[in-house]
Amino acid sequence: MGFPIATTLSHEATLKDVERAIQHWLDTVVLPVNQNNWRKVRELMSTSHENGWSVRFVLWVKGQQVKSVPLHRIANHPCLEGWMVQDVSDPVLIAMLRATTELGHVWSWGREIPFTHGVLSHQPVSQHWWAWITVGEIENLAGQIVKALLSGAEGICFSSLPTEDTPLECERLKAIGFFAVHLRLWKPLLSERPNFSEAWEWKTEEVSGWVWSLEGEETLCLFSPLSFSPTLWLKFPFAVREGVRAYSVQFPALVRLPLQRKGNNTLVKFSEPKLINMVWLTSDMERVQRMHHIANELAPKAMQFAVQWVLARRERLGEKFQAIPGIDDRVWSMLQKAKRRQFSYGYIEAYEILSASGAFGSLAASAVSG
Repeated sequence: MGFPIATTLSHEATLKDVERAIQHWLDTVVLPVNQNNWRKVRELMSTSHENGWSVRFVLWVKGQQVKSVPLHRIANHPCLEGWMVQDVSDPVLIAMLRATTELGHVWSWGREIPFTHGVLSHQPVSQHWWAWITVGEIENLAGQIVKALLSGAEGICFSSLPTEDTPLECERLKAIGFFAVHLRLWKPLLSERPNFSEAWEWKTEEVSGWVWSLEGEETLCLFSPLSFSPTLWLKFPFAVREGVRAYSVQFPALVRLPLQRKGNNTLVKFSEPKLINMVWLTSDMERVQRMHHIANELAPKAMQFAVQWVLARRERLGEKFQAIPGIDDRVWSMLQKAKRRQFSYGYIEAYEILSASGAFGSLAASAVSG
């Protein structure tokens, strides 16, 4: 399943809700299913498949309710990714659920808050889990996602999918779109982390994060800066071989980073770190080109959601937003760049406005440049 970027929908979800999730670059919906709505759920999956939508369904069942759902009527549906089962520990029942999907994905948990201890079997000993991102205070979203990624989450699930009915709901929705597009950029590499040969927590005076040694002598690093600094020298405790290059995987484009080999260490120079950063060490230029292509494809959407979030935030905050020095000129400049389809410049300007307005929460005060 790679790295799912999901949201939960209500048991009354409609096709418009599924479409809204797709439009905001979520690739998975978690949908409650029971004896009363399974036909509607099956219809949603079938219509999504007929429309050619790239979305996967994970069906959420609680307790013994799953026994009331006719599994044979849903089994092997092309859009069915798996099941989330709550308060179910019966291995026979879980095996029956596994048999309904090609890959046998079944997550279970016994906590009130799902996913934080969700596992790939009924034995809660696995490291496979999704992070549950509470959609409440907008300024808390970034911190939750950063914490989840640095804790090893193998998927992100937003607790709800907002509408655009109020300024607050609209801003929440655009923020989710912003983060979802960023996770889409990282998804190909995040999906490879379970195949690591070695992994370790990485802490220095300047950064905190994790490092994974992947197949093909590649290395992946996620880190957060511990304090503001425009430039960091990342010291990895190993020497890479000749031909390995370092890249910052980010918007608006991948950036090749200066790299030095010193004895048994590798030094990488990183400029303008954000709340969370991905560094990729690789010598596979074909894979690098594919990641460049993904970044270029996603850049227009990254700019779009950044700009939309700025506009939604301006409407909701009103005078508080207007108190930012020179904000009218900055917003006008951002909109001109967006109008001219200058994706890189438009994204950067929107990101800086979001940061200045406190959209990324208290973490941004010390850890985000710009």
